[in-house]
Amino acid sequence: MVVQSSANPRKVGAKRLVQLLGQWITGEGPLYRDLADRIAALIAEGSLRADELLPPERALADALTVSRGTIVRSYDHLATDGAVVRVQGSGTTVAGRALTAAMRSDEFVGERLWINEGAAIDLLKAIPLMLPVVSEMLAEIDLSAHAADLDGAEPLGWWRLRDRIAELHTRQGLSTTPHQILVTSGAQQAISLVVSAMVRPGDVVLGEEDTWPGLIDAVQHVGARFEAVRLDRDGLIIDDLEAKIHRFRPALMAFNPQHQNPTGSRLPPDRVAAVAALARRHRILTLEDRVAADIGFDRRHLPAIDEHDTGGYGIIAGSICKVVWPGLRLGWLRADAQVVNRLRSHKAVADMFTPAVNQMLGIAALDRYDDLVAQRLEQLRPAADIVVDALRDELPDWTFAPLRGGLSVWATLPDQASAAAFVRHASRHGVLIASGQQFSAVDADCPNIRIPFTAPAAVLSEGMRRLAEAWRTFDRRPVAAHVI
Repeated sequence: MVVQSSANPRKVGAKRLVQLLGQWITGEGPLYRDLADRIAALIAEGSLRADELLPPERALADALTVSRGTIVRSYDHLATDGAVVRVQGSGTTVAGRALTAAMRSDEFVGERLWINEGAAIDLLKAIPLMLPVVSEMLAEIDLSAHAADLDGAEPLGWWRLRDRIAELHTRQGLSTTPHQILVTSGAQQAISLVVSAMVRPGDVVLGEEDTWPGLIDAVQHVGARFEAVRLDRDGLIIDDLEAKIHRFRPALMAFNPQHQNPTGSRLPPDRVAAVAALARRHRILTLEDRVAADIGFDRRHLPAIDEHDTGGYGIIAGSICKVVWPGLRLGWLRADAQVVNRLRSHKAVADMFTPAVNQMLGIAALDRYDDLVAQRLEQLRPAADIVVDALRDELPDWTFAPLRGGLSVWATLPDQASAAAFVRHASRHGVLIASGQQFSAVDADCPNIRIPFTAPAAVLSEGMRRLAEAWRTFDRRPVAAHVI
């Protein structure tokens, strides 16, 4: 261990401190006091350590979308209490002397989505409820019927499960064999495996400008660079994609084109074909996240990129978690057999193999997959109506993208209002919601928020009521004008 020197304190970045703070606004007093109390709590619990240098006032104010005066008063309050030391020209440092260096503190784009405040309505996560039939499926599993598989330690997954997944793809229009399937512990692991195996430090990965933060975090975690492709209301703008290919020569392209998270868009068939053509022409591996592709209210089949000729460069990340039960944690990769075999060792390093119980339940679910999709849609449609009706009736000046499926609504605040500021204001009204900033590799404010419709109906109705009340009392003036 290296001794930390007070002459060279470890810096805590503004973005990292925002992640640690979580939902720091209590609504019970002035903002500066709420912030000071939360920082003091982080110091007490050890998340902020002695001799660490806190972010500059202006940088933290920008990151939190509050006035600089709020940060100044908060730091001064902490200094009065002896929690920090303020030295002009040197900054604000956690009081005390560090004994050891803290471990590296990575910053993750999606970390805020996992904040949990028990007193608030949680509309952060688009995680659907378990279908009632799942408990019956678990009870019906016969371990003896899987005796030949239970002790199998194959990183690729059980052959019978891989065969069921291949049959699903084939039935949906993409001829597939079990040799092209690798079973994973959810789609996030599938995405991470592809990135870790195919991307090197310094490489560029292209993805949508608003996307699942788990992709951005996986890319940045391996030391690569995520570059954003612009979107319109239908999804990827092909001209911008082609321009970014020529400019960056990416090692990987990764897209979520159908019921895109967070925007909900559907990429039209001609654009799907265009992406495939670009992958083939430029020989770029292209990862398609299809976890929500089957959750369309009109039950249309939405074509996969690899249903066109990608020249073997197409990879699909699939999952039944969004349809069946997020707690199942069962996903897969569908790719050329040579790519699957290359990924096999990476899966073994990650967790050896997907748990047997997950694979057993996966087989049972895939045997009745179409019926389970229908049940999930019956659950989601009324929930989506609660959100849409509330937006139209209680928040008529908000706009939102057409809702054709998926798990959330992508809403836009009027007059380019700060979504980050509104999200923090809404937390004072007891509702947690994510701004578009949580879905972007660009650390900049925007007017968008994502509203999942996956919570129980009563919770969802109350959450929308609180959002509407928060909007009625929201100060839309620039942050610098806010009263502290």
